[in-house]
Amino acid sequence: MSINRMLDKDVRQAVKDKILKAHINDPSTLVIDELGLDHGRNRVDIAVINGELHGYELKSDSDNLLRLPQQSMAYSSIMDKVTLVVGEKHAQEAINIIPDWWGVKIATMNPRGSVNIVTYRRNKKNKDIDPFELSKLIWKEEALALLAIKIKVDWRIRKLTRKDIYKLIVDTFSLNEIRDNTRAILKSRVNWRSGE
Repeated sequence: MSINRMLDKDVRQAVKDKILKAHINDPSTLVIDELGLDHGRNRVDIAVINGELHGYELKSDSDNLLRLPQQSMAYSSIMDKVTLVVGEKHAQEAINIIPDWWGVKIATMNPRGSVNIVTYRRNKKNKDIDPFELSKLIWKEEALALLAIKIKVDWRIRKLTRKDIYKLIVDTFSLNEIRDNTRAILKSRVNWRSGE
């Protein structure tokens, strides 16, 4: 008799098949696996980018929760919404780690080996987005192009470090402008892994 053990790939496929199916086929929405945050120091398992940034963090029964506190802080500074999809084994411990505004879905594997996902808690809108951290999703050349909308980007600005360019974005744009422009830039990006 074989024992089915739920793995990350099982949960990821179930989320795509059961929760994100409509988004994956929507041309106005980008669904990306492993979206790098803070220049790749953290990665959102699945990010959905449309009128908002919605991150899905996946923790199967085979995972551990060692990185969840750090991931929670990183996601909470950038994402409009976050949903944790967690196996039953880690559910209660994980719920105690994450903020109250995160949604929670519990994943279980039935005897036939398919993953069922049930909503435990609905997500809410994040009210504490950090505009500087959000700006870090934009690569340097994209950031310079964004700045050029409002200011003259001369050689002095081009020589600035990424950190100083992001500070300039925060000083030049409102949070809503940064949110809107960041989503538009991410959705129009072609070569995804070259600029992290």
